[in-house]
Amino acid sequence: MKSKIHLQSCDNYSLDRVEQFVRDSLYVLDPEASLFKPDYKVLLKPNLLRGFHPERCVTTHPVVVEALCRVLKDLSVSKIVISDSPALGSFSAVADKAGYGVLEKKYGVQLLPLTDPIPFENEEQVPYLKIAGCLQDYDRIINLPKVKSHCQMTMTLSIKNLFGLVIGKRKPALHCLVKNDKLKFAKMLIDIARHVNPCLTIVDGIQAMQGQGPINGTPYPLGVLGASKDMTALDRIFADLLNIPLTKIHTIEAAQLKQFGQTHLEEMEISGVTDYQSLVATNFKQAYPIDISFNPVKLLKSFLKQFYEVGVKEKLSTGKS
Repeated sequence: MKSKIHLQSCDNYSLDRVEQFVRDSLYVLDPEASLFKPDYKVLLKPNLLRGFHPERCVTTHPVVVEALCRVLKDLSVSKIVISDSPALGSFSAVADKAGYGVLEKKYGVQLLPLTDPIPFENEEQVPYLKIAGCLQDYDRIINLPKVKSHCQMTMTLSIKNLFGLVIGKRKPALHCLVKNDKLKFAKMLIDIARHVNPCLTIVDGIQAMQGQGPINGTPYPLGVLGASKDMTALDRIFADLLNIPLTKIHTIEAAQLKQFGQTHLEEMEISGVTDYQSLVATNFKQAYPIDISFNPVKLLKSFLKQFYEVGVKEKLSTGKS
């Protein structure tokens, strides 16, 4: 059976337009309406890497998350939780800076940090690989990545976004443990994706990030929303849209080697646009590649900065002692 991908051209964050895209996507990808039941608990996993305003394009835009919350509320799911594990700063501070705070009050959803790291069997046998054990509390997980260039992995999208399920500073440690082997790192990401198995991925590509992402890049008006149950197929399509050769994207190579999802166009069924090639970006700036491993001194500085951000700065700003 072919993997279905639903795409739509969208040049702004109109809540009504994005919500209609979500509804159309579910109609195409879940025609029997079997994904969500009234008693289901649903976890939304956006990209909340760092605490920046949405205009910086570091994080998944809150309008995309809000549109999905609207649809899920109409489907009467019992619980909606938005969660991630930021690289720097507490989850609550990062989510608030990214514009997510209003969703809690407006829709009764919960903003909760990922907790309870637990190991799982992974083919790559990467030591100390653990993901959030709290994922077991949910009936469905929805992946909500942001389209960004990435200085270590070329592109961060659906597969890479699930690395956020590794809690806190365990992430940079894993970068080092793969010994600068980017394909090994990508294979580890496939193990995480296969284990977590999100029921749906919705990609925020209205405003992407180009250049030295995933943090220090600049906005790029890609103007595309995408959705699929097959995150590998979705990443393949967005690689085409960004005009990035597949040979540069380690997650796609790893997915092919580990037979995870579809990477060949003949195994995909694209809806929503007549010719997706008409949406291909022009002059999208890729990141200058750097090593996957972190310098030990920088790693120590990162630990100390995280301690300051969460343990000192945030408490001072909120008046807590």
